[in-house]
Amino acid sequence: MSCNIPVQKNVRKPADCKCYGAVLRTYKAMGDEPPHVAMEAAQRVYRHHHPEDSKEDAFLTVQRWVTADEHVH
Repeated sequence: MSCNIPVQKNVRKPADCKCYGAVLRTYKAMGDEPPHVAMEAAQRVYRHHHPEDSKEDAFLTVQRWVTADEHVH
């Protein structure tokens, strides 16, 4: 199954990152929290693994990953 979400410049693909699973587990584990809190936690995990990425790139990458995962059933 392919995803129709376009990849933007500096947004990492899930297949290229070993931290993908950790980022999604963090977001899902925060399910009782408001979505923005869960997103911030997931971004912290991502930035721990990719400190070289800007905050904007980290935000876009995590947002894409979470959004794409929510559409896969």
